[in-house]
Amino acid sequence: MKSSTMFALFGVVGGWITLSEPLYAQSQLRQSSAPEVAQARNLSRLEQSLKAAGSEGKYTFIVFSKEDNAATRAMQGVVETGVAERQEQAVVVTARANDPSEQPLVQHFGIARAPMPLTVAVAPNGAITGVFAKTVSDEHLSAAIVTPTMMKCMKSLQNKQLVFVLVSSSDEPTIPSGVKALQADPQFKDRMSFASMRVDDPAELRFISQMQIDPLRVEGPYAVLIAPPGVMVGHFDSASTPAQIAAAIHKSGQCCDDPNCKHAAAPAQQATKSSSARRN
Repeated sequence: MKSSTMFALFGVVGGWITLSEPLYAQSQLRQSSAPEVAQARNLSRLEQSLKAAGSEGKYTFIVFSKEDNAATRAMQGVVETGVAERQEQAVVVTARANDPSEQPLVQHFGIARAPMPLTVAVAPNGAITGVFAKTVSDEHLSAAIVTPTMMKCMKSLQNKQLVFVLVSSSDEPTIPSGVKALQADPQFKDRMSFASMRVDDPAELRFISQMQIDPLRVEGPYAVLIAPPGVMVGHFDSASTPAQIAAAIHKSGQCCDDPNCKHAAAPAQQATKSSSARRN
């Protein structure tokens, strides 16, 4: 067993994209209300595009701007060129951030005061997988198209859920007993969500690498815990106890929604993995 510094899974080079804290925080406030509001009125052009792309299983790259200038045209050109090379995976849409008809989505994404131009990447399930201000590169576009399990995790994380990724060598993953016991804990039970994947799935190689999973070490029940906004808390197996897992969550500062919680001040980036993590 070993302990090591907890790290964020979000990062352009690593693959996931960091939402700046103001954007992330604002988007959470809008997350639950936007769909209900949309149902009570006609969908805007952008909302219709997102809905259509999602139904086709495609990502939507939205280029927001407030005026037609050189920076806007440059960003739009990069995105259009990149999407043209990924036509089976993505579409591109342009929108004015100061267009009254698009304000529900502008508020939903929390970008009203963001620097422009701005590209927002939205996965088919509605997860925000990238936010790029002023400039964007083809590397950014590639990184924003995440693996299937990453997409599910990002959606749950943006809904402020603790995500346990169940990893298995078969199509029937099992939940470690310590994690299962934690489901009965009132402090965590309503904030826990699960995603599963095969450790030998070629489509998940990028995610497996980012989570520092050694496929040879996956024997029996195995889970990787990720906390909002995208911090890996630790690896847990059949030997991990509920107390050890809870301690790791407390250390990450993600044990509850109470801003006055004594654990909330703990910097997630400086927290450590639970000692129950397997040695890689």
